[in-house]
Amino acid sequence: MNFADLFKRAFDARSDLFSPGDTDSFRLFNSSGDGFEGLAADIYGRYILVQLFEGRLFEIRNDIVDGLIRASAELPVSPEGFLLKDRTIQRGDLDYGDIRRSVLVEGHEPPADYTVKQNGVSAYVDLVEGQSTGIFLDMREIRRDLAPLYPAGGSILNLFSYTGLFSVHALKNGMNRSLNVDLSKAVLQKAAANYRLNGLRFDDRDFIYGDALQWMKRLQKRGEVFSLVVFDPPTFSRNRKNTFSVKHDYPRALEAAAGLCDRYVFTAVNSHSVSENEYLSYHPGSWKLAYFGNESADFRGQERYLKAGLWELRR
Repeated sequence: MNFADLFKRAFDARSDLFSPGDTDSFRLFNSSGDGFEGLAADIYGRYILVQLFEGRLFEIRNDIVDGLIRASAELPVSPEGFLLKDRTIQRGDLDYGDIRRSVLVEGHEPPADYTVKQNGVSAYVDLVEGQSTGIFLDMREIRRDLAPLYPAGGSILNLFSYTGLFSVHALKNGMNRSLNVDLSKAVLQKAAANYRLNGLRFDDRDFIYGDALQWMKRLQKRGEVFSLVVFDPPTFSRNRKNTFSVKHDYPRALEAAAGLCDRYVFTAVNSHSVSENEYLSYHPGSWKLAYFGNESADFRGQERYLKAGLWELRR
Protein backbone atom coordinates (compact mmCIF):
# COMPACT_ATOMS: atom_id res chain seq x y z
CA MET A 1 0.00 0.00 0.00
CA ASN A 2 1.35 3.41 -1.00
CA PHE A 3 0.07 5.48 1.88
CA ALA A 4 1.63 8.71 0.63
CA ASP A 5 -0.46 8.58 -2.56
CA LEU A 6 -3.54 7.56 -0.60
CA PHE A 7 -3.19 10.57 1.70
CA LYS A 8 -2.44 12.93 -1.19
CA ARG A 9 -5.67 12.02 -2.93
CA ALA A 10 -7.62 12.70 0.27
CA PHE A 11 -5.81 16.01 0.77
CA ASP A 12 -6.52 17.09 -2.80
CA ALA A 13 -10.22 16.43 -2.28
CA ARG A 14 -10.12 18.86 0.67
CA SER A 15 -7.99 21.57 -0.92
CA ASP A 16 -10.73 24.19 -0.54
CA LEU A 17 -10.74 23.73 3.24
CA PHE A 18 -7.21 25.13 3.46
CA SER A 19 -8.30 28.55 2.18
CA PRO A 20 -7.75 31.31 4.75
CA GLY A 21 -10.95 31.78 6.70
CA ASP A 22 -12.66 31.12 9.98
CA THR A 23 -11.73 27.43 10.33
CA ASP A 24 -8.33 25.76 10.61
CA SER A 25 -9.33 22.27 11.79
CA PHE A 26 -11.04 19.46 9.89
CA ARG A 27 -10.71 15.82 8.85
CA LEU A 28 -7.92 15.08 6.39
CA PHE A 29 -8.53 11.37 5.90
CA ASN A 30 -11.72 9.50 6.74
CA SER A 31 -11.40 5.73 6.89
CA SER A 32 -13.28 3.85 4.15
CA GLY A 33 -14.58 7.13 2.76
CA ASP A 34 -11.03 7.80 1.58
CA GLY A 35 -10.11 4.23 0.79
CA PHE A 36 -8.75 2.62 3.96
CA GLU A 37 -10.97 1.26 6.73
CA GLY A 38 -10.08 2.03 10.33
CA LEU A 39 -7.73 4.95 9.66
CA ALA A 40 -8.46 8.64 10.28
CA ALA A 41 -6.35 11.79 10.34
CA ASP A 42 -7.41 15.26 11.46
CA ILE A 43 -5.61 18.56 11.19
CA TYR A 44 -5.85 20.94 14.13
CA GLY A 45 -4.23 24.12 12.94
CA ARG A 46 -0.53 23.28 13.00
CA TYR A 47 -0.81 19.67 14.21
CA ILE A 48 -2.06 16.42 12.72
CA LEU A 49 -3.66 13.70 14.82
CA VAL A 50 -3.79 10.17 13.39
CA GLN A 51 -6.30 7.71 14.88
CA LEU A 52 -6.25 3.94 14.48
CA PHE A 53 -9.60 2.22 15.00
CA GLU A 54 -8.48 -1.35 14.19
CA GLY A 55 -5.78 -3.30 15.98
CA ARG A 56 -4.38 -4.75 12.75
CA LEU A 57 -3.18 -1.29 11.74
CA PHE A 58 -0.56 -1.23 14.49
CA GLU A 59 1.47 -3.73 12.49
CA ILE A 60 1.83 -1.17 9.71
CA ARG A 61 1.74 2.02 11.78
CA ASN A 62 5.23 3.08 10.72
CA ASP A 63 4.24 2.85 7.05
CA ILE A 64 1.11 4.88 7.75
CA VAL A 65 2.99 7.61 9.60
CA ASP A 66 5.78 7.76 7.03
CA GLY A 67 3.26 8.08 4.20
CA LEU A 68 1.38 10.80 6.06
CA ILE A 69 4.50 12.84 6.72
CA ARG A 70 5.58 12.62 3.08
CA ALA A 71 2.13 13.60 1.82
CA SER A 72 1.89 16.44 4.32
CA ALA A 73 4.99 18.07 2.86
CA GLU A 74 2.76 19.26 0.00
CA LEU A 75 0.08 20.79 2.22
CA PRO A 76 -0.32 24.59 2.17
CA VAL A 77 0.44 24.56 5.92
CA SER A 78 3.54 23.12 7.57
CA PRO A 79 2.60 20.81 10.46
CA GLU A 80 4.69 21.25 13.58
CA GLY A 81 3.83 17.86 15.03
CA PHE A 82 2.23 14.50 14.26
CA LEU A 83 0.47 12.48 16.96
CA LEU A 84 -0.95 8.95 16.96
CA LYS A 85 -3.86 7.76 19.08
CA ASP A 86 -5.05 4.20 19.66
CA ARG A 87 -8.86 4.13 19.35
CA THR A 88 -9.23 0.37 19.61
CA ILE A 89 -10.65 -1.43 22.66
CA GLN A 90 -7.36 -3.18 23.31
CA ARG A 91 -4.10 -1.48 24.11
CA GLY A 92 -1.55 -1.08 21.38
CA ASP A 93 2.07 -2.03 21.85
CA LEU A 94 3.59 -0.93 25.13
CA ASP A 95 5.70 1.62 23.22
CA TYR A 96 2.48 3.41 22.41
CA GLY A 97 1.30 3.62 26.00
CA ASP A 98 -2.23 3.93 27.27
CA ILE A 99 -5.06 4.09 24.72
CA ARG A 100 -6.28 7.35 26.23
CA ARG A 101 -3.05 9.17 25.38
CA SER A 102 -1.70 10.17 22.00
CA VAL A 103 1.92 9.45 21.18
CA LEU A 104 4.15 11.97 19.43
CA VAL A 105 5.61 10.41 16.28
CA GLU A 106 7.19 13.46 14.61
CA GLY A 107 7.90 17.07 15.53
CA HIS A 108 6.76 18.33 18.91
CA GLU A 109 3.59 18.22 21.00
CA PRO A 110 1.21 21.18 21.03
CA PRO A 111 1.29 23.41 24.12
CA ALA A 112 -1.14 22.73 26.94
CA ASP A 113 -3.19 25.82 26.06
CA TYR A 114 -3.34 25.11 22.34
CA THR A 115 -6.28 26.65 20.48
CA VAL A 116 -7.90 26.18 17.07
CA LYS A 117 -10.71 27.81 15.11
CA GLN A 118 -14.02 26.53 13.78
CA ASN A 119 -16.66 28.79 12.20
CA GLY A 120 -15.10 31.87 13.75
CA VAL A 121 -15.07 30.35 17.24
CA SER A 122 -11.79 29.81 19.06
CA ALA A 123 -11.51 26.63 21.13
CA TYR A 124 -9.04 24.99 23.44
CA VAL A 125 -8.20 21.46 22.31
CA ASP A 126 -6.24 18.65 23.91
CA LEU A 127 -4.67 16.43 21.28
CA VAL A 128 -2.76 14.32 23.81
CA GLU A 129 -4.94 13.23 26.74
CA GLY A 130 -8.27 11.44 26.40
CA GLN A 131 -10.16 10.20 23.38
CA SER A 132 -12.05 13.45 22.76
CA THR A 133 -10.14 16.59 21.89
CA GLY A 134 -12.74 19.11 23.09
CA ILE A 135 -14.24 20.01 19.72
CA PHE A 136 -16.47 18.09 17.33
CA LEU A 137 -14.98 18.65 13.89
CA ASP A 138 -17.86 16.90 12.13
CA MET A 139 -20.31 19.64 13.22
CA ARG A 140 -18.56 22.34 11.15
CA GLU A 141 -21.06 22.55 8.29
CA ILE A 142 -24.06 22.29 10.61
CA ARG A 143 -22.85 25.19 12.74
CA ARG A 144 -22.10 27.20 9.61
CA ASP A 145 -25.66 26.67 8.37
CA LEU A 146 -27.21 27.48 11.74
CA ALA A 147 -25.48 30.85 12.12
CA PRO A 148 -28.18 32.88 10.30
CA LEU A 149 -30.99 30.89 11.95
CA TYR A 150 -30.27 31.63 15.61
CA PRO A 151 -33.04 33.71 17.26
CA ALA A 152 -31.41 37.15 17.55
CA GLY A 153 -31.26 38.37 21.13
CA GLY A 154 -32.69 35.11 22.45
CA SER A 155 -31.56 32.62 25.08
CA ILE A 156 -30.11 29.12 24.65
CA LEU A 157 -30.32 26.08 26.90
CA ASN A 158 -27.46 23.77 25.97
CA LEU A 159 -28.08 20.29 27.40
CA PHE A 160 -25.20 17.78 27.45
CA SER A 161 -23.17 20.90 26.69
CA TYR A 162 -19.68 19.37 26.76
CA THR A 163 -17.13 22.19 26.26
CA GLY A 164 -19.81 24.76 25.48
CA LEU A 165 -18.86 25.47 21.87
CA PHE A 166 -22.45 25.36 20.61
CA SER A 167 -23.30 28.10 23.09
CA VAL A 168 -20.22 30.14 22.19
CA HIS A 169 -21.11 29.93 18.50
CA ALA A 170 -24.72 30.97 19.17
CA LEU A 171 -23.65 33.90 21.37
CA LYS A 172 -21.18 35.10 18.75
CA ASN A 173 -23.96 34.95 16.16
CA GLY A 174 -26.59 37.09 17.82
CA MET A 175 -27.98 35.22 20.80
CA ASN A 176 -27.91 36.96 24.15
CA ARG A 177 -27.85 34.42 27.01
CA SER A 178 -26.89 30.81 27.51
CA LEU A 179 -27.24 28.11 30.15
CA ASN A 180 -25.03 25.02 29.89
CA VAL A 181 -25.76 21.71 31.64
CA ASP A 182 -23.37 18.77 31.81
CA LEU A 183 -22.57 15.87 34.12
CA SER A 184 -18.83 16.63 34.08
CA LYS A 185 -17.31 19.42 36.12
CA ALA A 186 -14.15 19.15 34.04
CA VAL A 187 -15.86 19.91 30.73
CA LEU A 188 -17.84 22.77 32.30
CA GLN A 189 -14.53 24.30 33.37
CA LYS A 190 -13.35 23.94 29.79
CA ALA A 191 -16.57 25.57 28.61
CA ALA A 192 -15.89 28.57 30.85
CA ALA A 193 -12.36 28.74 29.45
CA ASN A 194 -13.78 28.77 25.91
CA TYR A 195 -16.09 31.65 26.89
CA ARG A 196 -13.09 33.63 28.15
CA LEU A 197 -11.09 32.78 25.04
CA ASN A 198 -13.84 34.26 22.86
CA GLY A 199 -14.28 37.37 24.96
CA LEU A 200 -17.74 36.42 26.24
CA ARG A 201 -18.96 37.58 29.62
CA PHE A 202 -20.41 34.99 31.99
CA ASP A 203 -20.79 33.99 35.61
CA ASP A 204 -21.00 30.67 37.43
CA ARG A 205 -24.78 30.55 36.97
CA ASP A 206 -24.25 29.97 33.24
CA PHE A 207 -22.82 26.50 33.95
CA ILE A 208 -24.80 23.83 35.77
CA TYR A 209 -23.26 20.57 36.94
CA GLY A 210 -25.73 17.72 36.95
CA ASP A 211 -27.93 15.32 35.03
CA ALA A 212 -29.42 17.14 32.03
CA LEU A 213 -32.71 15.21 32.14
CA GLN A 214 -33.22 16.00 35.81
CA TRP A 215 -32.37 19.64 35.27
CA MET A 216 -34.95 19.86 32.50
CA LYS A 217 -37.60 19.07 35.11
CA ARG A 218 -36.20 21.59 37.60
CA LEU A 219 -35.98 24.38 35.04
CA GLN A 220 -39.55 23.73 33.93
CA LYS A 221 -40.77 23.95 37.52
CA ARG A 222 -39.02 27.30 37.77
CA GLY A 223 -40.92 28.46 34.71
CA GLU A 224 -37.79 29.04 32.64
CA VAL A 225 -38.26 29.35 28.89
CA PHE A 226 -35.58 29.57 26.20
CA SER A 227 -35.56 30.62 22.57
CA LEU A 228 -33.43 27.61 21.64
CA VAL A 229 -32.92 24.28 23.39
CA VAL A 230 -29.98 22.17 22.22
CA PHE A 231 -30.50 18.44 22.77
CA ASP A 232 -27.50 16.43 21.58
CA PRO A 233 -27.11 13.55 24.05
CA PRO A 234 -24.68 10.64 23.90
CA THR A 235 -26.18 7.56 22.25
CA PHE A 236 -26.10 5.81 25.62
CA SER A 237 -25.23 7.12 29.06
CA ARG A 238 -25.56 6.00 32.66
CA ASN A 239 -25.10 7.70 35.99
CA ARG A 240 -26.01 6.74 39.56
CA LYS A 241 -29.70 7.52 39.11
CA ASN A 242 -30.54 7.26 35.43
CA THR A 243 -29.81 5.45 32.21
CA PHE A 244 -30.43 7.15 28.86
CA SER A 245 -30.71 5.36 25.53
CA VAL A 246 -31.46 7.13 22.26
CA LYS A 247 -33.46 4.14 21.06
CA HIS A 248 -35.79 4.16 24.07
CA ASP A 249 -35.72 7.59 25.70
CA TYR A 250 -35.30 10.20 22.97
CA PRO A 251 -38.99 10.97 22.22
CA ARG A 252 -39.90 11.30 25.90
CA ALA A 253 -36.98 13.66 26.48
CA LEU A 254 -38.03 15.83 23.53
CA GLU A 255 -41.48 16.26 25.04
CA ALA A 256 -39.78 17.64 28.16
CA ALA A 257 -37.59 19.91 26.05
CA ALA A 258 -40.67 21.39 24.40
CA GLY A 259 -41.85 22.59 27.80
CA LEU A 260 -38.71 24.72 28.10
CA CYS A 261 -38.82 26.32 24.68
CA ASP A 262 -40.88 28.92 22.84
CA ARG A 263 -39.14 28.85 19.44
CA TYR A 264 -36.62 26.20 18.36
CA VAL A 265 -35.22 22.87 19.51
CA PHE A 266 -32.00 21.66 17.93
CA THR A 267 -31.57 17.88 18.12
CA ALA A 268 -28.87 15.49 16.98
CA VAL A 269 -28.19 11.77 16.95
CA ASN A 270 -24.67 10.53 16.33
CA SER A 271 -25.09 6.87 15.49
CA HIS A 272 -24.98 4.52 12.51
CA SER A 273 -27.65 2.42 14.24
CA VAL A 274 -30.30 5.15 13.98
CA SER A 275 -31.56 5.79 10.44
CA GLU A 276 -32.66 9.20 9.17
CA ASN A 277 -36.29 8.11 9.14
CA GLU A 278 -35.97 6.79 12.67
CA TYR A 279 -34.42 10.06 13.83
CA LEU A 280 -37.22 12.07 12.23
CA SER A 281 -39.86 9.84 13.82
CA TYR A 282 -38.64 10.67 17.32
CA HIS A 283 -40.02 14.22 17.03
CA PRO A 284 -43.61 15.32 17.73
CA GLY A 285 -45.75 15.60 14.61
CA SER A 286 -46.56 19.23 15.39
CA TRP A 287 -42.91 20.29 15.11
CA LYS A 288 -41.74 21.81 11.82
CA LEU A 289 -38.28 20.87 10.50
CA ALA A 290 -36.58 24.18 9.65
CA TYR A 291 -33.15 22.70 8.91
CA PHE A 292 -31.62 19.25 8.52
CA GLY A 293 -27.95 18.34 8.18
CA ASN A 294 -25.44 15.53 8.39
CA GLU A 295 -21.76 15.31 9.25
CA SER A 296 -19.46 17.61 7.29
CA ALA A 297 -18.37 16.38 3.85
CA ASP A 298 -14.82 15.61 5.02
CA PHE A 299 -16.26 13.00 7.41
CA ARG A 300 -18.57 11.22 5.02
CA GLY A 301 -18.32 7.60 4.04
CA GLN A 302 -20.89 5.27 2.55
CA GLU A 303 -23.48 5.93 5.27
CA ARG A 304 -24.43 9.10 7.11
CA TYR A 305 -24.12 8.68 10.86
CA LEU A 306 -24.90 12.19 12.14
CA LYS A 307 -28.50 13.39 11.85
CA ALA A 308 -29.25 16.87 13.09
CA GLY A 309 -32.21 19.18 12.79
CA LEU A 310 -33.48 22.56 13.88
CA TRP A 311 -37.15 22.17 14.74
CA GLU A 312 -39.64 25.00 15.07
CA LEU A 313 -42.28 24.44 17.70
CA ARG A 314 -45.88 24.99 16.72
CA ARG A 315 -48.23 25.60 19.62
